[in-house]
Amino acid sequence: MTSALGECVRVLVLDDDLELARDLGTHLDAERRDAGEDGAVETHAAAPDGVGQERLVEADVTVIVDEAGLDRVRSVERVGAVVAYVDDPTGRTATDPIVDAVAGSPASLSETVSWLLARDRRSVVRSKPTLTPSRIEQLNAGMTELAAVRSVDEAYRAAIAVAGQVFPAYQAVVAVRDGEWVEPVVASSGTPVDDCNRVRVGTGVAGRTVQTGDVSIAPNPNPDSQFETLLTVPVGDDVVFQLAADETDDDAEFDDADRRLAELLASHLEESLDRIAVTETLRSERDKLLALFTNVPDPAIAYDYVDGEPIVRQVNDAFEETFGFDAETVLGESVDDYIVPPGAEPEADDLNERLQRGENVRREVTRTTADGPRHFILHVIPIRLDAANAAGYAIYTDVTDRREREETLRRQNERLDEFASIVSHDLRNPLSVAEGYVDLARETGEADSLEKAADAIDRMDELVGDLLSLAREGRSVGETEPVSLSEVAREAWESVDTANATLTVESDATLDANRTRLRELFENVFRNSVEHGSTSSRAEPDDSVEHGSTGSRTESGDSVEHERDSPDEPLRVRVGAGTLRDDDGEPVSGFYVEDDGVGLPEEADRVFESGFTTDESGTGLGLAISERIAEAHGWTAHALAGADGGARFEFRTG
Repeated sequence: MTSALGECVRVLVLDDDLELARDLGTHLDAERRDAGEDGAVETHAAAPDGVGQERLVEADVTVIVDEAGLDRVRSVERVGAVVAYVDDPTGRTATDPIVDAVAGSPASLSETVSWLLARDRRSVVRSKPTLTPSRIEQLNAGMTELAAVRSVDEAYRAAIAVAGQVFPAYQAVVAVRDGEWVEPVVASSGTPVDDCNRVRVGTGVAGRTVQTGDVSIAPNPNPDSQFETLLTVPVGDDVVFQLAADETDDDAEFDDADRRLAELLASHLEESLDRIAVTETLRSERDKLLALFTNVPDPAIAYDYVDGEPIVRQVNDAFEETFGFDAETVLGESVDDYIVPPGAEPEADDLNERLQRGENVRREVTRTTADGPRHFILHVIPIRLDAANAAGYAIYTDVTDRREREETLRRQNERLDEFASIVSHDLRNPLSVAEGYVDLARETGEADSLEKAADAIDRMDELVGDLLSLAREGRSVGETEPVSLSEVAREAWESVDTANATLTVESDATLDANRTRLRELFENVFRNSVEHGSTSSRAEPDDSVEHGSTGSRTESGDSVEHERDSPDEPLRVRVGAGTLRDDDGEPVSGFYVEDDGVGLPEEADRVFESGFTTDESGTGLGLAISERIAEAHGWTAHALAGADGGARFEFRTG
């Protein structure tokens, strides 16, 4: 039969994994074509107990995966090379003397088989009877496996396995510094680690090597050991690789070649350990960052910029909960499409431009959440500062509650300013009047002066009452209940001095309101209409707005006062509920109070301001109180011109 290396290369995999054999054959064929070599590669797979002796003998390379394959190869006269394709390079299958090389991955298996075939082909050309690779070739073959390990323990075991191939006459051990001791961790098969003694740093051969970092070939200081001579090589600062020569083997003596190969193996082991350390550091940092990202209580995303859009790469649980989108929905999508509210696109575009320039951005934004729009402090950290960026992290800190508290404090401060202004000005006026009339009464003894002083005191009492009411309306309305608009309006009308004015309830409705506060709202609006809506029949003016003479205007802008049929005709006030129109003409629900008096003043937009009045004796608080009551219910108050030229006050409830 023609030699396998002469025409056709035969590779036999002692396993029933057909895919492994097929992939291996594909790689080998491609490598031979690239090298310009003739002949094909035949790759077969068979279970160890199902392959015949003839096929084993014809194979140029036999791949074994377990002890069953090892035993099958040992049962026949071996002709080709043997590769152990196993995970553990220190196990029985990998360390058996019959094994020529070890591989632990498909890539390293292909490289190892190719190397063995090339080695054997060179041996055939030189007509050498044996196909034993040189020790440097065996070391180089083992480096592929050493470079593929992923943990420190795997690196130690792989180094021992390579040593078994390169130094078959010696026993090998790897020892590691642990505090003040140098502890053996892995040894060649046949030499239990427990039989290897630990030594203190600075003592013994291994201890001195760890301390000095020098390579040494020295007699074994342990008289009870079977090993006579030790070749010890440092691996970095805390690891040593040691070879031991058996005293019973006369040929087992270390030479310069042994030393060079041992140093080369130690160098490769050190490189692997350094690589593993760097990888572990990076993995640890990545895990910490991932834990921080995942567990931060605020919504967070990791993003990449693609065509100027922030594409989501990862979100944390808080993001899913806050914005209502699960990770699968937003991954690979622009986050702006999901959470930027309508109208905020320019702000988001500006933010994206700044981030892509490498700026660290922190600003307050409004974003759409599962519960509607909310306010956030958006802190975006690009991967690199001051450089063009394509990736980073964004964290959203909800400040909606804080903003609401700030707004509440702002309104409270405004009220305090209002109260201070009213107390310092309006309350002093009647107080000064009262003091003046009291002094006059003392001097003259006239009772009329005391009556005028009492009127001023009554004015002060009214002002204090209004102030207390205004303060109360800044709070919640408390409990609400369904109430009849017509009933509350009539109750309020009865409690106001309306002179000869008339009230008409045009339509009724049921409102969810605090009955007491709603009645107070009507009282203040009615008092305003009665006192300022008519020039012929009004009570003493003491409310916030005096209706002026600008009920309507001609095209020339001249003011025209609404006129009744008779100056003495009673003021008419109408109340109703139903569908109103907002500022855009859209229908809204609500209720109104309208009179046919002289209309609103020129500064109509100020009628709800606290302290605004056109009457020197007015407090300017009545309509302000009504507006506060409406706002506490969630309504809005509006002052409009009435249909008959008077004033119309609308309260829009929804």
